[in-house]
Amino acid sequence: MASVSILGCGWLGLPLGKKLIAEGYEVKGSTTSTSKIPKLEEAGINAFTIDLPNKSSVSEFFNSEYLIINIPPRTSKKGVDHHVESLKSILNKIPLGQKIIYISATSVYPKVDYPIDEEHELDHNSERAKALIRAEELLHNQFKDKLTIIRFGGLLGYDRIPGRYYSGKNVAQHQQKVNYIHRDDAIGIIEAVLKKEKWSFIFNGTAPYHPTKKEVFLKNAKDFNFEAPGFENKEQEMTNRIIESPKIEFILDYSFIYPDPINFFYTN
Repeated sequence: MASVSILGCGWLGLPLGKKLIAEGYEVKGSTTSTSKIPKLEEAGINAFTIDLPNKSSVSEFFNSEYLIINIPPRTSKKGVDHHVESLKSILNKIPLGQKIIYISATSVYPKVDYPIDEEHELDHNSERAKALIRAEELLHNQFKDKLTIIRFGGLLGYDRIPGRYYSGKNVAQHQQKVNYIHRDDAIGIIEAVLKKEKWSFIFNGTAPYHPTKKEVFLKNAKDFNFEAPGFENKEQEMTNRIIESPKIEFILDYSFIYPDPINFFYTN
């Protein structure tokens, strides 16, 4: 039985752990809060409390064939350095030969006005991008061909309904195209990397279709009967950055469950 350690069993990591268990993997999972341990154990996950960069991280947690690092940087609260220091604190605990997936984000890319793929230059200006880029570089320098990076777009689905966040508010730049991905597809992509042993790659993870914010928000409001946002009519300066994910289909041969954010599955 293959073993996987998921560092960060939150909104994405917990259902990922459940899916991997259903597929026959032995799963270890971490949380920063002891109060969440029972929830992980109930799902069949061997649970650990790990709060990085605390040096008392449990070495046993890292003893698996695969490690999925799923801890988004909290730059607004903790600054750029905290995320990188957190990762540095676990480097000596990761066994030689372990294969690693690092969950990054498309926010590493600059705001440009054209479609971009995994080969595009990165944005070294925003705080969040800096934290993610430094983390990617740190892990690549350490693990090289045993590391794959997945840069996900806006993770949505289930209780994360984008239009609800803007209900009753005025939305500027509503003609901007979205770069979203459903949680089920994010899990499917991670599972495909594991099963097909695709290492030393960088994948973008966004749905193939890119409707506008306005189209998505209005559909959400209609489906869930909440107040639709207002949309400003005045012309807004904006960029229409479209994040493309060609390697997902060509290298992983992955077929999206929800290719169009207009039709994402949500729970009210």
